[in-house]
Parts: sequence; structure tokens; C-alpha cells
Amino acid sequence: MWPNQTMSNTPEPQRRLEWPHDWRPAVPGDQPDRGDPQGNWISDDAVEPTLSPGGPAAPVLLRDTRRWAPQHGVAGRSESALPGAFLPLEPMPHALPGFRPAPEEQPEARAEKITGRLLAREIIETALLAILVFLSVRASVQHYRVEGHSMDPTLEDGEFLLVNSLLYAEVDVEAIARWVPFWDPGEPARRHVFHGPERGDIVILHHPVAGQERDLVKRVIGLPGDRLRIRDGVVYINGRALIEPYVKEAWRGDLPELTIGAGMYFVMGDNRNNSQDSRVFGPVREELIVGKAMASWWPAGKMGRAPNEEPRFAPAP
Repeated sequence: MWPNQTMSNTPEPQRRLEWPHDWRPAVPGDQPDRGDPQGNWISDDAVEPTLSPGGPAAPVLLRDTRRWAPQHGVAGRSESALPGAFLPLEPMPHALPGFRPAPEEQPEARAEKITGRLLAREIIETALLAILVFLSVRASVQHYRVEGHSMDPTLEDGEFLLVNSLLYAEVDVEAIARWVPFWDPGEPARRHVFHGPERGDIVILHHPVAGQERDLVKRVIGLPGDRLRIRDGVVYINGRALIEPYVKEAWRGDLPELTIGAGMYFVMGDNRNNSQDSRVFGPVREELIVGKAMASWWPAGKMGRAPNEEPRFAPAP
């Protein structure tokens, strides 16, 4: 900063203000110079305000006339000294003509209103949740009626079953991998979400013969890749005899050995002497299998879990 004329001069030392030792507020009859002979703290034209007419004088703030701001009056700081613009305040609602205060709501009425809203909200949420659960269950669980005696005595004619149609669902991982970068799903391209049909499962399947519209209920006996043959009614899987406790009446027939292809299943009824199954129409494709029987719900005497029973293999010779 370049020095100016003022800065080049030696500043005068700041005078120290001394408080008068015997100063006290002016009262009527006092000498004007009493307590402040130099007139630094009380101006000559100062008028001391009083709290009430004829009452004692109000306390006076000390002020130095040499440092007294012109916008400050005897009564204190004026409104003009305040920063910013001052606009008149809008009248309060209770000051307007014709204003009537709203009746105060009773706490009991307010509590009833809140309780009613919460109850309505809970009812709506419960209804939406029930609809969502119903649609989810309806999409995954279906009911079927057993027709015929091919599964006697495990399942009776007219028995109602709940079938899980989501258990054997498949997904195309290659189609998903097209949308996921740097992911090689490998083989196979289609995979089960949970698992495929297992040996001993009671399944519902569409009739594999063209023109037959009805569904069948059978038990899974052979899986893809198995070598299956039947000799004197005994089923052999990969050279080992299958012990089937659910078969109550044995079948004495034979079936030459065959190898079950990929995605194919060999199904049979528990009533081997009165069942049209894979012994007649061969292994069935997995696409024809609707789902697995999970429970029986009618008649009441048969209510409970479906008798899915995995057969055991006889000891190797």
C-alpha cells in the first residue's frame, strides 16, 4: 500500500478516557458540571427520562460526546440506525376483523382419527400381502385329482393332490449370460432352479401319446443315463435290483434292457398289474412332467404328505 499524506504523519497518541470518580446521575437541583466537569460523559442538553411523571429518574447510560453517534438520541438507539429495510408487519390472523378461532379438537377425537387411519392402512396392507401370497402360491402350487387305480394302494381314485410345479423349473443360463459380461456359464445350457425329478418322486405328467388330453400320475423309476431292465417283475438299474416297498402286488413280466436318454425319465405306476406307463409308451420327456406331488388334502383320511418314497438298491452280488 502506498503511503498517503495522512499515513506519513505521525499519528497522535490516543487519549485515554478517564472515568469520573464521583459521577452519579443528574438530579434536579444539581450543578450541571457536578461529577463531569469536562462534559465528556453528559451533554449539556441531556434530558434525563423518568420512568413515570413525578417519579425517580431512569438509569442513564454513560456516553462520551466525543464518541456519540449522531443517530443515537437521548432515549437510546433509533430505528434509523438499524441495518436493512423495515417494512410494516402483516397483521396477525387474530387481529383481522371477523376472525373466529377454530374450535380446538379434543384429544379423544384426534386419537380416534389417528387410530382409524392406522387401522385402514393395516387392512389395506394385509389385503395386498394376501393377494401377493395367493398369486405366488397359485403360480407354484396346483391341485390335481387322481383318476383310475394305477397308483393303488398308494393313491386312491378321486384323491386330491397338491402339486409343486415350480420345483422342476429350468432356466436358460446362456440367455442370461448374454446380458452379463465376462461370464461363461459353461455346460449345460439349461439348468434346474432347484433340482430335476428324482427316483421315487410321485409326479403329474401330460400323457405322452398324441391325442390323449388327460394327465397321468406316476412314480419316477429310471433317471437319465440309467440302464434299466425288468426281469420277472423285478426292476434292475445298472445291474442292481431295485427294492420297492410301495409295490404291493408284483408284476411278473419282463422288459429288455434299455438306456434312458438325456432329459428322459422312466415312470411306472405302483399298481404294476393295472397301469399304463413307460413299459407301454417308453421313457417320457421332462417337458411333459408338470410337477411333484407334495401333499394329499382329500379325503380327510388321506390328508398329509404325499408318499414320495425313494427305493433302495439291493446289495451288489
